[in-house]
Amino acid sequence: MKRLDIQSKVFLLLFSVLVLPGCVATQDWVQTWVNEQLFPINKRVSENEAAITKVDGKVTAVDARVDTMAKQIADLESRLNQTNAKADRALESLQRLKPERKLVLNYAGGPMFASNSISFSGQAKKDIDSFLSDAKGYADNNSSLVFVVAGHADGVGSESANYDLSRRRAESIATYLITEKSIDPARVVTVAYGEKAPAADNKTEAGRAKNRRVEILVYRDSISVGPAAAARVDARPQ
Repeated sequence: MKRLDIQSKVFLLLFSVLVLPGCVATQDWVQTWVNEQLFPINKRVSENEAAITKVDGKVTAVDARVDTMAKQIADLESRLNQTNAKADRALESLQRLKPERKLVLNYAGGPMFASNSISFSGQAKKDIDSFLSDAKGYADNNSSLVFVVAGHADGVGSESANYDLSRRRAESIATYLITEKSIDPARVVTVAYGEKAPAADNKTEAGRAKNRRVEILVYRDSISVGPAAAARVDARPQ
C-alpha cells in the first residue's frame, strides 16, 4: 500500500507538471525522473521485505524449538508417571508385609537428627552397627531380604519441605548401609513419610525430637522398584 501511495503521488505531481502551461517534457525524461524518485523508495521497501522474511525465519525456528521442548516435557511427564506407578505398587506391597526385624532410630535423651538436619548422631551409628551385626549375617544367607529405610520429620515447616527432609534423612542412612556396611544396593529401599506418620506429639519439643527419626525394617519378600540401586518410594499422600 505504501508503494502504491507514493507512486500515486508521483503520478499526480507529474500530471501537474505536464499540464502546466509552458512546460514541455519528453517521455524519456519523464521515465528517467520517475525511476530516480522511485529507486530509493523501492530499495527501502525491498530491504524491509527482506528483514520481515528474516524475522519470519527466526519465528519459525523458535516455533520448532518450542515444539521440540513440548515433546521432551511430555516424554518426561510420561516417564515420571510410569515411575510413580511403580513406586505406588511397591508401597502397596510394602504395606502388606510384616518386617522380620525393625530398628527405630530416635532417642528420648536426645534427638537423632537436629531440626532441619540430615546428619545423624554417633549413637545412631553404634545402634545401626549393632543391629546389622545380627541382621547382615542373616541377610547374607537369605537373598530375598530387603532393608527398608523409612525417613520421618517433625511438623516444623511446610509439608513439602518436611517430605524432602525425611527423604534425605532416609537416603543418608541408606548410603551408610551401602558404603560403610557393604549392604547390597539392590536390597536397600528408602521411603519418605515427611510429617505424616508421627511417633509422638508434634506440639512439644520432646515429641518433635522423637519424630525426627529413621526406621530400618527388614523384610523377607523382595520389593521390586527398578534397577539394582538404592531405590526410593514416595509415601506422600495424593
